[in-house]
Amino acid sequence: MQSDNEKMLQEIVQNTEMGKNTLDELMSLTHDQKLRDEMLRQKREYRRINQAAHTALDAIGAEAHGQSAAARMSVSMGIRTMMDKSTRNLATMLAEGSGQGVLDCKRAERDYPEASPGAFKLCHELGAFQSDAEETWRGFV
Repeated sequence: MQSDNEKMLQEIVQNTEMGKNTLDELMSLTHDQKLRDEMLRQKREYRRINQAAHTALDAIGAEAHGQSAAARMSVSMGIRTMMDKSTRNLATMLAEGSGQGVLDCKRAERDYPEASPGAFKLCHELGAFQSDAEETWRGFV
C-alpha cells in the first residue's frame, strides 16, 4: 500500500508531466514569440519540479508513475482538433490548466496529511508556481 508521501509525490509527477506535455503540444501552434518564450520558461520549471519528485520517489524506493497514455492522448487530440490557435485562446487554455493544477495541489495537500515535510514543500512550490503561471497567462488574454 502506498504511503501518503508516495501518493503526494506521484501527484506531483503527474501534475508536472501534464504541464510539460501540454506546453510541448501548444508550443508548435503559436507564432507569438513572447508566448513561446514564456512556455519555454514554464516548461523548464515543470521539469525541475518533476525531477525533484522523481528523486524523492527514488529515495523512498518507489517508481514514478507519470501521466497515463490515455491522459496524454486526450490532451494531444484536444489540442490537435482545436480550431482557434490565437494567442488569446492558447493563453486562456493555459490559464485554465494552471488553475486546475493549483486545485490538484491543494487537494493533494488535504488528501495526504501524513506526507513528509519535503513532499508538502514541493507540492506547495508547484501550486505557487502554477498560481503565478495562471496570472501570467491571463496577461496574454
